[in-house]
Amino acid sequence: LQSAQRDELLKRIEDLEACNPLEAPTEHLDQCHGSWRLLFSTVTILGRRRIKLGLRNIVNVGALTQHIDIVTRHTVNKVNFDILVFGKFKGALTIEASYEPVSPTRVAIKLEKATLVPEQFQQLFQKNYQLLMDIFNPDGWLDITFVDAQLRIGRDDKGNVFVLERT
Repeated sequence: LQSAQRDELLKRIEDLEACNPLEAPTEHLDQCHGSWRLLFSTVTILGRRRIKLGLRNIVNVGALTQHIDIVTRHTVNKVNFDILVFGKFKGALTIEASYEPVSPTRVAIKLEKATLVPEQFQQLFQKNYQLLMDIFNPDGWLDITFVDAQLRIGRDDKGNVFVLERT
């Protein structure tokens, strides 16, 4: 997105957050249960991070999906990748985390496990695995700023905004 488009989108997200139908989303986590797909995020992989990870013309980041289980307080995030070397093949980073409500709007998140597949993908990122985890690691907290039957918005402790739709 261009800067002006991004600013306009962030303004519309703030407008939507002001209309959150739930004052205390963590008291209604049933609204978050299930599968979600990322529509928009302010997380970026630019500059030195992108070059260091070897993403230029090698890896295209695809869909990010999330499954939330409110009974076990467990989430599974999956980031799909297309790897464009030696012919095109697919890979994925799966991140499992637990969460705990800590306020009416906030959950604390703890990384449990991260897995890269296929094995060739693990080898591609082995040298810079920590950098990859720094980008996608969910440790910290997330404020649920809007949730209804189809849409969820959150803001994390790293300053990122996430907009997801139910799948």
